[in-house]
Amino acid sequence: MSGEPIMVRVDPMLAELVPKFLARSKQTVAEFQGAVQSGDLAVARRIGHALFGTASSFGFDEMAAIGKEIERAAKDGDLRALKELAERLDAHVARVRPVYS
Repeated sequence: MSGEPIMVRVDPMLAELVPKFLARSKQTVAEFQGAVQSGDLAVARRIGHALFGTASSFGFDEMAAIGKEIERAAKDGDLRALKELAERLDAHVARVRPVYS
């Protein structure tokens, strides 16, 4: 995976809210990594569910898809997949950049 920015088109009406969402997403990554390390599937599932809903509402489709995968892997008890998803989410959040148009 390259370090290139991931540009996401976002409705300009959301310009005030998106920076807060992205800052919160960084905290979510840390919470999710902690849940994975401790094997807390319930917390991982809750994080995946919330991430899917929130990212979808802002138009961050790839992040939403990761959230859905997290929720599914937690439901299935797949810690290996959750570890991979933690890395994937961390890399994605670090690279995503909103473009208002």
